[in-house]
Amino acid sequence: MRKRELREYILQLDNLLPVLIKHFHIPDPHRLFGIKVTLQQYLTLDILTKKGKCMMTELSQALGVALSTMTELANRLVKRRFVKKIKDSKDHRIVWVDLTRRGLRIIQEINKKKQRHISSILEKLTQHERQILIDILKRISQTVGEAEINSLRI
Repeated sequence: MRKRELREYILQLDNLLPVLIKHFHIPDPHRLFGIKVTLQQYLTLDILTKKGKCMMTELSQALGVALSTMTELANRLVKRRFVKKIKDSKDHRIVWVDLTRRGLRIIQEINKKKQRHISSILEKLTQHERQILIDILKRISQTVGEAEINSLRI
């Protein structure tokens, strides 16, 4: 691909990405869904929903935050009774974090509202366009993942 052509694609992406991020990303769950949780709290609850109970270190790595930041975040979620912290029975240095029923209800409510929001956008596309969108996003995600792996090897 010629550099000039590539620059044109980059320009178009540069204009489109902020619009897409604005409509698909959840910058403020409280404002969007009326539920008082921060974005990091939402992401933590979402990870726990998908993976089940996790070690604090796993959560900090998944969110890309320091362990001390994750500890503060988890403590706030414990205080709100969204998660519980569990000491490992074999190694007391390990702390597990797991959803409570209340935390599960909150994340399910947010995700239902999020799905309705995204659905209202996607229903304006044809089935073929939706499939193309998903295929392209999968390919981009795969390419980004490969680039991350390769950068770790250097």
